[in-house]
Amino acid sequence: EVGSVIESELGIPFAIDNDANVAALGERWVGAGDNNPDVVFMTLGTGVGGGIIADGNLIHGVAGAGGEIGHMIVEPMNGFACTCGSYGCLETVASATGVVKVARLLAESYEGSSAIKAAIDNGEEVTSKDIFVAAEAGDTFADSVVEKVAF
Repeated sequence: EVGSVIESELGIPFAIDNDANVAALGERWVGAGDNNPDVVFMTLGTGVGGGIIADGNLIHGVAGAGGEIGHMIVEPMNGFACTCGSYGCLETVASATGVVKVARLLAESYEGSSAIKAAIDNGEEVTSKDIFVAAEAGDTFADSVVEKVAF
């Protein structure tokens, strides 16, 4: 295992884990967790994940999926395919890439005026940030996307 080789070469304890779990530990030790023994940390980016620390112990769960809330099924009917092999997982609609995917789908049937819809129709790059900013500014299409993904 790579971890044991690095540990023996450096002469210090070394562990390998996923990004959300390591971020949860960091938040517990020096961040918002304020060294609390119980911390729940959520990540939102290309996926939706998280890390859970209970009584000072990182919870890995079955197959390391302890904090992986992104794979909860939230769209059981007609859900998007997920990288895990299931359909309708939270991260397929609530991650940064999922929000854009939902916007592209809803744009196909939206008939109102919208800068985000126009950008999608023109083949322009649209990010989830663009969609949320437009929704805050009153873009009705962007607002409908946010309503769909925030359910």
